[in-house]
Amino acid sequence: MPDMNDDLFQLKNRIEKSIYRILISETDEDQDRLWLIEHISDDRLKRLLPRLSVSSLHVLDVINMHEGIKGADIARDMEITKGAVSKITRKLLDYDLIRKTQLPDNLKEIYFSMTPLGTELAELHRVFHQEKDQKVMELLTSFDAASLEIVADFLEKLARLR
Repeated sequence: MPDMNDDLFQLKNRIEKSIYRILISETDEDQDRLWLIEHISDDRLKRLLPRLSVSSLHVLDVINMHEGIKGADIARDMEITKGAVSKITRKLLDYDLIRKTQLPDNLKEIYFSMTPLGTELAELHRVFHQEKDQKVMELLTSFDAASLEIVADFLEKLARLR
């Protein structure tokens, strides 16, 4: 009979390798870009896409969902710094994907909204994520709820260890 520690060590290695592969694929911007380039019809967006980070696309998504949102609210929604939001929104403004407005009585607060070009890209990015989510949901339905509960519980506890 094999040693329990050997079995646990092998399981730990399998889990680590799988998590590593997931993290690598999630940070692989090429996959997102290739899909978007294949589905973009506007030549301006095809030229802009190589200059945009995945974070830029996600900021664009947040602005698209919350028209007239402030930078601080984007930062809170995405759990990133206000400085990162400022850097990203400056680039999105330069590329004419978003616009900013200020209230006459409060020039300190800046509100972001979409341009038609930005809306087109954000909607396409949303469709990309819907297709990915559909594949994940198909995988999840192949497991029973109790098994998924164990997996979710394990991953949450693992995340707290890090």
